[in-house]
Amino acid sequence: MQAGVVKVGKWGGDGGNPFDMGAATRLLDIRIRHGGAIDAIQIMYVKDGKIQWTPQYGGNGGDLTEITLQEGEFLRSISGYCGNFQDMHLVRSLTFGTNLSTYGPYGEQEGTTFSIPLEDGKIEGFFGRYGRLLDAVGVYVGPK
Repeated sequence: MQAGVVKVGKWGGDGGNPFDMGAATRLLDIRIRHGGAIDAIQIMYVKDGKIQWTPQYGGNGGDLTEITLQEGEFLRSISGYCGNFQDMHLVRSLTFGTNLSTYGPYGEQEGTTFSIPLEDGKIEGFFGRYGRLLDAVGVYVGPK
């Protein structure tokens, strides 16, 4: 892990399989599938000078929204709700805040809230658990 980068969270349930994309140099794009809960998340990022996509963490249900971050734009916060959906405890809603804008909320704002606002840092990656839906999510936080 890069110097000064820490893992924060995870929020949600213990179902599904673990995923961990690690910390990236820069996040470029977030694809999020959402409906009554967060179905899936997929990230385009730069690491070691290469642009890469993560696998899609979750299923193909819900509506697809794509967030393309502008040059110089970075994630400063993530917030959402975790709760029960279809007899599973998982991520129900996500909202992303950048230094330029707010994206979301996606999914249903029901359950227990979580929030990571960063004054002097940025979100550099994601980890968590997934099956046919996004079971849990956590973030890598690094210096700005």
